[in-house]
Amino acid sequence: MRICAISEKSGMNNLKKTYNLMIVGFVAVATLAVYIWAIRQDFFQDFIVWSQQNFTLYFCILVLIKFIGIVWPPIPGGILTLGSIPVIGWFNAYLADIIGGISGACAAYFLGKRYGYAILRKLFDEPVINRISSIKISKKKEIEAIFILRLFTGSISEAVSYGCGLMKISFRNFAIGTFAASVFLIPIFYIAEDLLSGKRILLHISTIIIVGFIFYKLRGRYFE
Repeated sequence: MRICAISEKSGMNNLKKTYNLMIVGFVAVATLAVYIWAIRQDFFQDFIVWSQQNFTLYFCILVLIKFIGIVWPPIPGGILTLGSIPVIGWFNAYLADIIGGISGACAAYFLGKRYGYAILRKLFDEPVINRISSIKISKKKEIEAIFILRLFTGSISEAVSYGCGLMKISFRNFAIGTFAASVFLIPIFYIAEDLLSGKRILLHISTIIIVGFIFYKLRGRYFE
């Protein structure tokens, strides 16, 4: 009976994961479709002209929203910076992303270190908190582990910064790992510009899948 119960629970968990993956995929496709529609409208061209005429203001707004999106996860700062690629170019969008992302991650680190699980419970639901608390990082590979977590933790990536502060990971290792992950985003923004322009789609998607699979297979090196 116990084996059956465990098997049934495992099956339900797999079904839930598949369901969540389908939702994420649907949202991603829907978002891309809306975005493609929007960039073809006249108002988007007017917006590009305004943004280029007021570049400093627009850039600072992007940085601020990205910062807030890390400290307060409901705000999707990353989507806005990626969506700004056709407006200000991939490199400027990337700079706004890393400036806001790194500063927001550092703020979240110190908030997590200061307030612990109390602040996590105010910002994240129980499943996310459980996933963060279950992570055991090898002391000898903290930088590499943070690098992997920042890139491949999906919906809980914002919680990682809080979790690193809570787990008493040294700020030096946290900062280095976070910066390394930010540098790794350069090809992602470059590829995103090509994808949004309809260039080399199959090549880029294949590259992303292969690299993601390699990191997924190697993830066990970094956690206890």
